Amino acid sequence: MSAEKRGNFESFRGVVMPWHCDAMGHLSVQHQMPLLDGAIYHLLGRLGPTVGQQDGRRVGWADVRHEISYQREMVAGDLLVCESSILSVGNSSIRHRTILARLPDREPCTVLEGVTVRFDLDARRSIPLTAAAREIALGLFASE
Repeated sequence: MSAEKRGNFESFRGVVMPWHCDAMGHLSVQHQMPLLDGAIYHLLGRLGPTVGQQDGRRVGWADVRHEISYQREMVAGDLLVCESSILSVGNSSIRHRTILARLPDREPCTVLEGVTVRFDLDARRSIPLTAAAREIALGLFASE
């Protein structure tokens, strides 16, 4: 079974650089958020265009909730990987999880769970997910 069918696909890979670290020497929150945001953007990209035209309107995505658990420190030189998956699918939203882990052991260092809605960029309101996006999202459910 492919990783995409199991969920938990790799959505970002990088390295902790010295300028990512705070005065205490570990990867700072201000630099973790862009890593997590980029990984989530790749997750959304699996569901279709992140920004584009749909049924004659401009659509995108809007984050409406984040819950973050900081579990382990990362320091300069650590290799990191983000893995993302879907936790649930609503009418216009997805609930997702992204795990930022250290390589090579892949122990979770930061876990973000969030809710993101499909969004009409002109009306500034949520819109239903397309059938195609819903089908793809169901294939990206988190593996247990």
